Amino acid sequence: MSSQRPDVSIVMPVYNKLELTKVCVESIHKVPVAYTFEIIVVDNGSSDGTGEWLAEQEGLGRLRRIDNPKNLGFAQGCNLGAAAAIGRYTLLLNNDMEVLPGWLEPMVSCLDQDPKVGITGACLIFADQTIQHGGVVMVDFPEKQPPIMEGNHLSYKKPVDLPGARKNHVVQVVTGACLMIRPELYREIGGLNEEYWNGNEDVDLCLRAGEMGWRVVYMGDSLLYHYESQSGPERWAQTQANIELFNRIWRGRARPDYRLEGGKMVPTADNQVRLYAPPNLISRLPATVPETPVASVIVLTWNALDYTRQCAESLLAHTDPRHELIFVDNGSRQDTLDYLAELEADHPQVKVIRNGENLGFAAGNNVGLAAATGEYLCLLNSDTVVTNGWLERLMQPLIKDPRLGLVGPMTNSITGGQKLPAVMYDEDTLEGMPEFAANLAAAKAGQTAPALWVVGFCLMMRRELLLRIGGLDESYGLGNYEDTDYCMRSFLSGFGAVVATDCFIHHYGSRSFVDNSLDYGQMLDEKFEIFRRKWNLAPDARATGDFQLDRLVARGFVPGLHFQPLPESDHYEMVPLQEWQADKWVAAGEEDFGQGYLDSARRLFEAVLERCPDHSQAGNDLAVVHWQTDEDGTGVVAAKEILHGILARHPDDESAQWNLAEIENSVVEAAGVS
Repeated sequence: MSSQRPDVSIVMPVYNKLELTKVCVESIHKVPVAYTFEIIVVDNGSSDGTGEWLAEQEGLGRLRRIDNPKNLGFAQGCNLGAAAAIGRYTLLLNNDMEVLPGWLEPMVSCLDQDPKVGITGACLIFADQTIQHGGVVMVDFPEKQPPIMEGNHLSYKKPVDLPGARKNHVVQVVTGACLMIRPELYREIGGLNEEYWNGNEDVDLCLRAGEMGWRVVYMGDSLLYHYESQSGPERWAQTQANIELFNRIWRGRARPDYRLEGGKMVPTADNQVRLYAPPNLISRLPATVPETPVASVIVLTWNALDYTRQCAESLLAHTDPRHELIFVDNGSRQDTLDYLAELEADHPQVKVIRNGENLGFAAGNNVGLAAATGEYLCLLNSDTVVTNGWLERLMQPLIKDPRLGLVGPMTNSITGGQKLPAVMYDEDTLEGMPEFAANLAAAKAGQTAPALWVVGFCLMMRRELLLRIGGLDESYGLGNYEDTDYCMRSFLSGFGAVVATDCFIHHYGSRSFVDNSLDYGQMLDEKFEIFRRKWNLAPDARATGDFQLDRLVARGFVPGLHFQPLPESDHYEMVPLQEWQADKWVAAGEEDFGQGYLDSARRLFEAVLERCPDHSQAGNDLAVVHWQTDEDGTGVVAAKEILHGILARHPDDESAQWNLAEIENSVVEAAGVS
């Protein structure tokens, strides 16, 4: 423990069960962690020698103790300990725990990196390697008499290696057995409600935090043993009273995630459980959101001046001037550049960025995203024409539902469900198009349709999503499938997508490709192959439409693979990669390598080394990938260069020595065979 302010104050209420307390405290001191901590043990009138042992431990400087003359219960005990805590974060921890390596870092990192998270918890397992706590869902039981709502543990009694069970999730509640909270939030809420007696006070606390706009996150990366409910018969003394109190306060007020109907758990429309990805970018933009949110519209231009002019004129006519319009030019001819210069000079809300060359659809849009200042960001093709109220209709679903990350409009020309079967206007002259759009807006006012894919001709996103998954993947070059890829990454990071069915935007379709004489069909084929290989899909995935979503969801968002950095910008900086996160990326790469996904393994190891150049394990693994995929001798050269670099820094690195010897032997054997 440090003499300065610790990172974490561990508050542990105890009532007898000294042997469990000893195991818990010893494990906390024994397991190395990257953060400083203090332990505050609140003794609720124990009579089994706990007080004497705590006094001894306090004398050794290993903990602080608070002695209560009688058992005040879990809630009051925790509140007393939290009031005495001085750490950056407060961790409520039962004494029937045994912590494991890497237990603390994920929870602290979550609160450090994500200002929207107020509470986080861990994966708790029984001694038989089954899950005791994998997050908590709120379940409504309308058929019980009387009807009640209660919290149920996810993955209870399931194997700890159950696919997806260890993935980080946004939930409404985590158990108070291991609950980390921002101390200012704990104080603002007023701590645990002391009307409860050892039951539901943790659920109540989390729901109150949620009502205040804070997120609760289950960090499956953090793992502890939990020898559940070992405090004796008093633990269950007021179970029914707790249930009744909780339902008086919360049933009809809280939103259940599931409802039990006819013996089956049915997810509700308010279900809050979703995958979680932490921010990978830190925003330097003002944190306050104005009463009327501001958006940035990013239009990528590449010649096709007539269509660019129509798009710009419609934007100026139908977009509130408080929103910024960013035109990013990808190396157009002089006529387009001259027109954009006039726009910028004549309209304060217009900003033009000139790339000077064609960076491709993804890279060009990323330049615009890096420059944008809006809370909401819209990528809009230059061969579109917008209508009155278009932007507000796209923003509204994101404003109303924080679970959404992407929104798209309806249109006349596109693939998939966003295309209307017929439009009642002239698609060449656009005569009657404004009236058609207005009629649609009135008929479908405020309506949305869920979607997995939203086509990138017009893609609205919240800036928070950008902070988590970054920009478009630039490996797709000039264009196609980067929007599908972005939707996949958004989905895996826990954000949904919808189509605003009341918003219509006219789309001419592929005008830049036509104007620049590119084969659109051939590009589709080429870009799908990039997409397929990136996501390790079957060769016939395009024909079957089977994207193996169950497998991808079970794996979740892997930042080393799925985050796309933005160009350098004054608006953002990268979140530092923690050591435990780097190790997790390496483990994911080794798993991919073992399954034969060598390309994704390589990208993971490279991502670690880009952020942590001296990570020897990642270097060794990358060298092996180069060696195993060598076709013309360059892989062996690259592998040896990496290994020699590791040994120059760490001469005793046994893995590097062994790998280098194996490579040398393989080269000699290959030469002998030839």
